[in-house]
Amino acid sequence: MLNLLTEDKYYRRFLFGMVLAGGSSFLLIFLLVWTGPLRSIWPNPGYIPGRDFKLIYDIVLSFSSGQGIPTSFYFPLTLFFYLPLNHLSFYHAFIVMTVWNLSMALILAIVAVKIVKYYGVNLSSGAMWILFLSYIFFCPATAELNSANINTMVACFIALFYYFLFIKQRNMLAALCLVVATLFKIYPAFLIIVALMDRRYKFIWAFLLILCLCVIASILLLGIPVHIIWVEFLLQFQGGLGLMWGGGATITGILYKSLQLIGVTEVVSSTTISVIWIAVRAMIVIALACYLFIILRKKDSPNYNQWIILSFSLFSVLMVSLPNHAWVYYATCLALPFILCVLCLKLSLFDRILLALSIAFFSFNTHIDNLAGFVGGAFGGFFHILSPGAIGNLLFLSFILVYMTKLKRGGVVDAIINRNSCL
Repeated sequence: MLNLLTEDKYYRRFLFGMVLAGGSSFLLIFLLVWTGPLRSIWPNPGYIPGRDFKLIYDIVLSFSSGQGIPTSFYFPLTLFFYLPLNHLSFYHAFIVMTVWNLSMALILAIVAVKIVKYYGVNLSSGAMWILFLSYIFFCPATAELNSANINTMVACFIALFYYFLFIKQRNMLAALCLVVATLFKIYPAFLIIVALMDRRYKFIWAFLLILCLCVIASILLLGIPVHIIWVEFLLQFQGGLGLMWGGGATITGILYKSLQLIGVTEVVSSTTISVIWIAVRAMIVIALACYLFIILRKKDSPNYNQWIILSFSLFSVLMVSLPNHAWVYYATCLALPFILCVLCLKLSLFDRILLALSIAFFSFNTHIDNLAGFVGGAFGGFFHILSPGAIGNLLFLSFILVYMTKLKRGGVVDAIINRNSCL
């Protein structure tokens, strides 16, 4: 049994098995609820294929029929990406989006293989397909694919951003990829901090230039009022306490819901809480950025590749867990960080346990949430405060910080593994 955590081959098979079990069981439950057999137990209307896609599909139909653009989470320019689907029925459009997302998942797996090969990890011939299956059965990705959300494409373009910036040294292509990810989901822009820490100033200027050009093009095509409405809606959505922490995967939400439980939030104004929580998240990011800056500027800093992997992983987990809304879908963008940490770093037993637990809480997130809802009581209350997605993010963040601390103290030698590797 100990081999599952101490030997690479068995450890990776164990992780793959856990991911496969989580995703396949989620699909089975979804199918049984959607088709009726379990509808009385799970009366949740969310068990509908294409649930998230339905919102953007209705917006496309409204726009194409000349009725204007309804309020949306999405940056207005991205509407043109979906516009060709207005000629299809909803479920035909959903199938097209599913095929597109699966293609993005395959590209992500191919890029991941290229990245780990650059770091000296030579995978077996079938590894790309194993990584592909690991992604699509990773429960956040499974749920996202089933809802036809766009997070898989965002995860793919984040992987391409990493590949072009840190592997191929192509600033313009890296900037273009991060801009695409940012236009569909704002939070990938947070990764610009990784480039800032690495002093990739040409990339930063390229990113800002391309982003500004896209914003200008969007305004020229769709007008200023649409963008003002979008900004107002976005600020309201991320700032409204009525919806705050609703995503269930926020790290800071753990503290907020703890204060809510003991009644502190009831005696403090909502505006004060919003301001304080913005400050808390900002201080976390600034403190970690200063820590990395101090370490990376030292002449005797640890291996460069180690810190790039860890810095990228650090800001990835922060970008998906610090917003007011951090749906478990967002963990799809942790696919590449998980792959890099599992395959490219030399892991201690404690490291392996943290990673395995993090992946487990993500893999069985929906199952734990459902069980907490059925059981209720102290068990349900516990997972209301410490939601599985938040625990998964917190465990992965803990792994990264522990590993960085060991590197700073010289406790890890040859952390980038040059070896043949099997999955």
